[in-house]
Formats: sequence, structure tokens, C-alpha cells
Amino acid sequence: MKFSFKYWQAKLLDDKNLLRLIVIGFLARTIIFLIFYPEATVFPDSGGFFRLAKKMSTLSLEGYIGKRSPGYPLLILFAFGQYKLVAIYQFVLGIFNSLLWYKILLNLKFSRKFSFYTVLVMQSFINVIFYETAIIVESLSLFLISLSVYIITKPDYAKQKSIRKEFYFSLILGFLVLVKPFFVYLPFLIYGLFMLKNFSIKNIINKRIVLLVFPVLMYLGWSYVNKVNTGFFVSTTYLRMNLSQNCVYFAEKAPEEYQWIANPYAEYREKTLSENRNVAMSLWNAYGEGHVFDQYNLTFPQLTNEFQKFAKATIAANPKDYAEQVIYRSWWDFWKPTTAWHLENFRFDWARSLFSFIWKIQQQIIILVTVLFGVTTLVLSFLAIYKRKINTAFMLACFVIVPSILQGLVTYGTNSKYSYPFDFLMFFVVLLFVQERKQLFAK
Repeated sequence: MKFSFKYWQAKLLDDKNLLRLIVIGFLARTIIFLIFYPEATVFPDSGGFFRLAKKMSTLSLEGYIGKRSPGYPLLILFAFGQYKLVAIYQFVLGIFNSLLWYKILLNLKFSRKFSFYTVLVMQSFINVIFYETAIIVESLSLFLISLSVYIITKPDYAKQKSIRKEFYFSLILGFLVLVKPFFVYLPFLIYGLFMLKNFSIKNIINKRIVLLVFPVLMYLGWSYVNKVNTGFFVSTTYLRMNLSQNCVYFAEKAPEEYQWIANPYAEYREKTLSENRNVAMSLWNAYGEGHVFDQYNLTFPQLTNEFQKFAKATIAANPKDYAEQVIYRSWWDFWKPTTAWHLENFRFDWARSLFSFIWKIQQQIIILVTVLFGVTTLVLSFLAIYKRKINTAFMLACFVIVPSILQGLVTYGTNSKYSYPFDFLMFFVVLLFVQERKQLFAK
């Protein structure tokens, strides 16, 4: 996607809907931020990003224990560590998202009028704006994923032969991996889908292999930095603790050699449940509140390495429990609509009640779209297998289904927020499916 001034000036003059989306998006965000919700939303995760940003400002990562990756802290660095400025940057990204969604719908052969009003409706959802106030990676991830979807839905992308353009796309995907190493799977997914779309033996290795270069380099490069600083080759030290969270309901079934982790883990699970708190955080509570692991004199990277060993051994010994955990909790939670706010940050009580009421209604709409998406995906998968043909709707559905499965396999916690960068695609897949069926019936 081009970002030159002359390019956008020509586009805005040619298509007034782009200008309308900019103006409406700017006014909506300004009114909400200045009048109703004048604070950036800070979560426990936010501090880790700011600490890495501060470390990066010294131009030295020596001694960093690898809790976070540097993509999002780079945005914080450009905001000079100011919460509200980060939120303003994310508002700008949110407005660009609206333009990207509009252009994606045009790429999918929807009319300008339909695309404009569809984006307008989607941008009116509470979670879209309030995630932009939050100091977490989701808004930046959403922008980069939207940009990636825009690129692959361009009419000429399937036939594109430019290595240079694939190189630029690889850079975008590489930065996405720096924002969240979990997304290292995405270039492989894109490569695989386009290979299957026009499958032939000679097409297995093709020019799109360039897409893998920067994401893999970024992932391995940051893992090496962590290796130098912590002694462990891992994208983040948190990742190894995340896997342990999937063992929360069967922690006590760990092999004997890991009972020193399993016993306090199970104890704090029951304590967390009795206090009606998030059970997924039980191990974190044992570590942070109970300090039960302090006696072992392990650094955080060393301790999370032990947690990873515990998780792998416990999962291997209890595959049925793990499967139930993934399917009925980790994967299931991915589909729950969520927003990112602190209700006490609202300036007026009546505004808090009003926005909460609106969000309750919008949650039901998102749930309905999610159900429709699930049914649509089943039909698309059947058609893809039966006709042996990969179409755009199926590819976009894979963009949602694959991360839903992967996140369920590797972590259990705030899984519902992981779906946020893909919510817009569920809308698009349902709309595209209806459009294709409408055209089919018309014929």
C-alpha cells in the first residue's frame, strides 16, 4: 500500500468516501477521548512494554530478561513514553484501518456505497475505539494484519511477479513478528494458501518464499538476543509460562519430578477459584503473590524454563486433559467478544452506563456474526475439499481459524483478546460468502 502524499491526495479527490471516513473517524475519537474517556487504558501487561522501551532508549539491551519483543515498545519510544500520545498514535492507526477495510471491500468487488456504510458500522463498535486507548499490542497488530489482508486481496496480487513488492511485504510481516512473535506463522500460511490456490508440483517453490525471509530473521534474531542475555533461545520468556497456563486444571497430575511446581500451582488454583478471580492466572498468583518459588533462587528466565519443562511433561502424561482444556476453554474463549477499558476512567457516570449498554448489544451482534462465520467456514471448507479449489473467502477464513487453533494450543488466559485483530475478517467472510451465493443464484 502506498503512503505518499500525492498518492493519497489523488485518492481522496477521486473517492470522497475516504475523506468521509477520515473526518468521521477523527471526530468520533476526539469526542470520546476528550469528553467521555480522557485516559489511556493501562493494563498489567503495559508496564513490560514501557520497561523495554526505556531499555531501548539507552541503545543497549544488555541484561534484558526477554519478557517482551521490541515491536510495540518501538511505538512507545516514538511517543516519548507518554501514555496519551501512544493512544493518539493508535487513533491514527485506527483511522488508517477504516481506509484499509474500505479498500479491502472494494478489492472484494463490493460497491463503494456498500463498502463505505459497512466500514462505518464496523468502526462504530465500542471495542474498535477503546482498544485504541489501551496500551497493549492489539491495535498495532490489527493495523498490520489489515494492511496484509489489503495486499493479498488486491486483484493483481495472485499474478504478481515482482520480487521487490514481495520483499516489502516481507518487511511488513517481519515487523508484525517483532510486535508479537506468535505471528511468525502468518507468512507460512500466506505462502501455503497461494501455493494451493494454483497448485502444481513446479509451483511448490515460488517467488513468495521471499515472504518468509524477514519474519524468520526477526524471530530468530530476537530469540538470539534473548539467548545472549538470558542463556535461553526463545522469542519471549513469557511464552514458556503461557504454555504452563494450559495445565491449570490438571496441574497436580504432573510427573513426580515436577511436583515442586504442581503442588503450589494446584493450591493457588483452588485459592484463585475461591476468590472468584481468573483461574488462568493461578501460576502467576503463586509466583507473584505467594512467592512460593523464591526459595529455589532461580532467575525469571530459569524459572520459566522449568515451567516449560513441567508443561511439556504434564501435557505428555495427560493428553486427554490437555485436549479438553484446549477445546473447551482455550480455543472456546478465543471467540468471546471483548473490549479494553477501565469503567472508572469514564468522566461521567451516565456515560459509563450508556457505553456499557451499547457494548452489551454489540456483543450479541458480534456473537451472531461469529456463529455465522463458523457455519460459513464449514461450508467453505467442504467446497474447498470437494471442488479442490481455494477461493478468497476460504483464504480469509483461514486467517481467523488458524490463529484460533494455535493460540489455544500454546496459552490459556486472556484468549478472548487474541481474536480482536481478526474480528473484521469474520464480518468480511460472511459478507463475501453471501455475495458469492447471491451471484450464483442470479446466474
